[in-house]
Amino acid sequence: MKANKPSSTAIFVANGVWWVTNHPQLSVEVSELMGNLNLEMVKHINRGPFSLQNRVGRWLLKTKTSLMQKIAMPGFYLHFVVRKRCIEKFVRAAINKGAEQLIVVGAGFDALSLRISNEYPDLTVIEIDHPATQVWKRKALEGLDQRFNNHYLLPLDLTQDTMQAVLLRNEHYDRNKSSAFVAEGLLMYLAEKEVREILNFIKDNSGLGSRFIFTYMEERSDGSYQFKNASLITNWWLKVKGEQFTWGLRNEQLAPFLNESGFRLLECKTHRELRAEFISAVNSGAHLAIGENIAVAQLDR
Repeated sequence: MKANKPSSTAIFVANGVWWVTNHPQLSVEVSELMGNLNLEMVKHINRGPFSLQNRVGRWLLKTKTSLMQKIAMPGFYLHFVVRKRCIEKFVRAAINKGAEQLIVVGAGFDALSLRISNEYPDLTVIEIDHPATQVWKRKALEGLDQRFNNHYLLPLDLTQDTMQAVLLRNEHYDRNKSSAFVAEGLLMYLAEKEVREILNFIKDNSGLGSRFIFTYMEERSDGSYQFKNASLITNWWLKVKGEQFTWGLRNEQLAPFLNESGFRLLECKTHRELRAEFISAVNSGAHLAIGENIAVAQLDR
């Protein structure tokens, strides 16, 4: 991604959720609060001809997103929605088990932390992301009537600092408390060494019982990492944007990989479980992207 611009993937995901929210049939899969908060994000990241302030802009954005999904991967946008709903379920379970902090790494324009911070005012909620993305997100938050006093945006420029360092310097983070860490749509852009560093940081700098909620790409038979129903255009687009997938696992490798860092796999959802649990009967035949799974692991050191 460019230094002065938000992540292209973050914009793509936010627009995708907006598309589902405004779809005549798929919209039932989006909660009202998720849709409303996502709308505030989309308003600020789409300007010029795609502005939502007028009918032509809304039509253009709808046409653009529809075309993007059609040529890139059917079911991409619906996958984003069910992925977020699954992660939210895992986060709520962690809070019910005693998590006192929620740390979202690479949050993009996702609004999960806003929904959770509003519902749990005693929970410390920290978002870590690239400064350029957070500048746009701050502007979106300014447009909301509600203030989130337990919600903090923590900028991180990986060319100058590390996630571990900026979090430990932050006055709101307590390394002794049980926490829920979320990495949605992030690990596939890292190297294995960097993924292990995140796991080791959580192990060394959070309380017992902390949980790591994350998505990962299934490694394909040729050793690549990509959605199974993605078109060649998807690979080209990610390459042009400098956001190619660089890491993944075969499903049978997941539990041993986590065990090496002191984590126990609690649950993993593939597209099959996501479809069965989070998609309504009316949309049972809808396309869903295949290849990115959602997992939750607990620190049991």
